[in-house]
Amino acid sequence: MSENHTEETAVSGRRQVMQAAGLVGAAFLVSRVVGLGRDIVAKYYLALSVQAAAFDAAQQFPNFIFAVVAGGAIGSAFIPTFSAYFARDDEPGAWRLFSAIVNLTFIVTLLASLFTFIFAPTLTRLFLQESIIDHPELFSLTVRLMRVMLLTPMIFSVSGVIMGTLNARQHFLLPALAPIVYNLGIIAGAVLWPADLGDGKAMGMAVGTVIGACGHLLVQLPGLRWKGARYTPLFTLRDAGVQQVLKLMAPRVLGLSFSYLNPLAMVFLAGRIGPASISAVTLASRVMMMPQGILGQAMGTATFPTLAALAARNALDEMRQILTDSLRTLLFLGLPATALLITLGKPVIAILFERGDFTAADTALVAAALAFYAVGLIALLSLEVVARAFYALNDTATPVLAGAVQIALMFVFGYFLSEWIFPALGWLSLGGLVLGYSNSGFMEVGVLLWLLKRKMGRLNGRFLLDGIWRMGLATLVMGIASWAVVDYFAQSSILLQLILGGLVGAVAYFGLSFVLQVKEIHWLWQTTQRYLQRFI
Repeated sequence: MSENHTEETAVSGRRQVMQAAGLVGAAFLVSRVVGLGRDIVAKYYLALSVQAAAFDAAQQFPNFIFAVVAGGAIGSAFIPTFSAYFARDDEPGAWRLFSAIVNLTFIVTLLASLFTFIFAPTLTRLFLQESIIDHPELFSLTVRLMRVMLLTPMIFSVSGVIMGTLNARQHFLLPALAPIVYNLGIIAGAVLWPADLGDGKAMGMAVGTVIGACGHLLVQLPGLRWKGARYTPLFTLRDAGVQQVLKLMAPRVLGLSFSYLNPLAMVFLAGRIGPASISAVTLASRVMMMPQGILGQAMGTATFPTLAALAARNALDEMRQILTDSLRTLLFLGLPATALLITLGKPVIAILFERGDFTAADTALVAAALAFYAVGLIALLSLEVVARAFYALNDTATPVLAGAVQIALMFVFGYFLSEWIFPALGWLSLGGLVLGYSNSGFMEVGVLLWLLKRKMGRLNGRFLLDGIWRMGLATLVMGIASWAVVDYFAQSSILLQLILGGLVGAVAYFGLSFVLQVKEIHWLWQTTQRYLQRFI
């Protein structure tokens, strides 16, 4: 009876995780589509110009400030502490904590933004030193854009805490709309700002970023009222809840700083190659965010509460099952995404961005970067779940250390491949840089899985390996089939290449997965049937 109950609990837990992942993934999909529209508009006006490079470089520092100051508190410290107040029926205490954290994060972010505003020329000169030599106008434009966009982390410091608060109170609609409103603000800035005013469309996008951040905040405010929020101008470091948040967030802040050093390091290394490489790397990484968000972040967000609950009960067997099921699901969906990004990357980039000042040469450069980013997609997806398994076990230090090693390896691999190996072979230096990033990601996940196995005793490794070889074989056939279609129709329209290449590849992958008895194909079919029965 106990074994049956455990099995039923495990099945129920897996179903709950997958359903939650589907809902979160749908929200990520809408947000990513609007974000993709933002990038299409941006590249229509700026292509891979010096203006585009300046905008892409300038936004890295405001993003970094918000992620480090507010992101760590929201993601790993504020939400569980805030929820604990409600669990013990102390709603006034919960709203005092909310007020204190809002005020604290705003003040710290304000100070960090002021520091960056003052030293913007020094930071820009440091990270764009190679490109500034050949393009002096890049320096001053980046500084001006950065100083405008430094308003955004202060706004996000408040809206981010509100987003975490609403999620903790089981309200997901307005937080899901907030990123969409933010991207619409950037699009509006790019479209409406006159090209001959000030710094042109680049400044329009910078102003649009600030407007979008305001929208990100304002759209969530009604949710606070619905949930009975009470704000007070409280600033204290002595409150027990505030101290708990600060204690929990310290390792996570360090880890987030490492993760946001990745794009900064990529901008630095790409800047050694040229301004076009900065924009190409940035745009390719944003295209990669589509599958990473829909699959990886959605699965990580949905899996984390279940993993944490199981870890709290010391239910390691069920935790292993949820973990391996989640990883296999990511493999099942992520491997074909990798193949399609590599084989269909060029037509995808051409259809999305090749208009206005964005040329075929720009398409080729971005597609090359995207292909090498895609090599590491599985590592990025897996990291979203594996890192959260450590958090569930109350270990936030190990992922931080692994992230530090990954940054160092990325810098070494990226520099070595882009400066020596790829040029010696006559290959594109930018490809070597991105491949270095992908390789370092696999090493990070590999180390984390090894350490997690030591923590948990075992990880159902055979179950994972069984899925890897079956799905890997199906992916290989899919990639060959998709590439053959694109090559055969090379002289036809790009849209035809994309549609036929995608369809043939999908049929090959799912068909062979069925033949090879990949269990996830049966889960996908059953899930599809259940959803169809609801609407038919």
